[in-house]
Amino acid sequence: SAVRYLEMYEELVDLFSDVFTKLEQDVASDIRSEGMKGFRKLIYEVSHSEEYQNLKREMAATGKNFGYLKSVTIGINLDDNLRPKEAGIISVNEKAFSAGSIIDKLMKHRLNDRQVMMTPLYPLQKGLHGEEQKALNYAMGSALQTIFEKPLRSFEPLIQNYYKANTALLDDIRFLTAGVKFILDMRDRGFEMCRPQICPVEEKVCELKQVYNPMLAMRGVEKTVVSNEFVLDEKGRFYLVTGPNHGGKSIFAYSVGMAQALCQLGLFVPAYQAKMSPVTGIFTHFPVSDENNYGKGRLESECARLSEILSQLSETDMLLMDESFSSTSGLEAGYIASEVLTGIGVIGCCGLFVTHIHDLPMKVSEYNAYPGNRSKIDN
Repeated sequence: SAVRYLEMYEELVDLFSDVFTKLEQDVASDIRSEGMKGFRKLIYEVSHSEEYQNLKREMAATGKNFGYLKSVTIGINLDDNLRPKEAGIISVNEKAFSAGSIIDKLMKHRLNDRQVMMTPLYPLQKGLHGEEQKALNYAMGSALQTIFEKPLRSFEPLIQNYYKANTALLDDIRFLTAGVKFILDMRDRGFEMCRPQICPVEEKVCELKQVYNPMLAMRGVEKTVVSNEFVLDEKGRFYLVTGPNHGGKSIFAYSVGMAQALCQLGLFVPAYQAKMSPVTGIFTHFPVSDENNYGKGRLESECARLSEILSQLSETDMLLMDESFSSTSGLEAGYIASEVLTGIGVIGCCGLFVTHIHDLPMKVSEYNAYPGNRSKIDN
């Protein structure tokens, strides 16, 4: 796998280097993103480095590209009762086998093509259980290891000299390709993904039109995924979200948080249109398993976690809270939540608080009237 990793590394570096070179030649198509310009600079530094050129020469000198191996030909000897008694690999091929069409099977003379199967031996992907599949993979891996033992040994110096220290660039490539795949997958499913308009941090902008939860969309658990509007402005920078159980309150809060996170990763966001300022941090106070609350009650643990978050919050942060203080009585929960909301207003951060405490919205004017309030709270 390490050998194939190096081959993929070489293929991707060359691919990106060629694409970036072509884009530079066309002024109208050249990239404008500062992040992508930095990535291009890194690609050029790697592709033009002496180490990388040595890697390419040594890879070519080995004479074997494992990425081109597509199939193996297996020979099976049978006993007198036509039962398999021994098997082995006859050849390793750079062309995949095909199942053959009905015409191929009717025109038997066409089956002389050694890459066309007369009939599948066994429906591997559907018929094998987990352990059977592991056993087959192990047997095939061991056989290929034996066949390629000598060329693999020649790769060892390459792996030792280059692999560990110089392939960090693959992490960036993996991130970019995964991001693009995510965007394309969402669009294939019929969901909007938009490029957000980025505003300065100090403007504290977040305007989302038809924002939705991408995980809900990807999993397809609902026939219709509901989208919503969301705006942060001088009238409201921290919102209380109340409503009936299973009404989508938490899903809505998560959709806003994921849109902000994707924006700050430099990716498109799950919305029809978006205008956003980066935040300096995204903090969450969500329900957690009781198994992590050693020596503490659930409410005590909740309050300790929230206290730690509040001590780090600034006016340019985002805080998302989901059903906080649900482990105690309504009266006690309302008192604690009111104190927290007053503090959030003074800190000035933005965010959402999904809550079952329906008395809180009636005290919004009280929170906003507190001396030093910098962030209007709304329902």
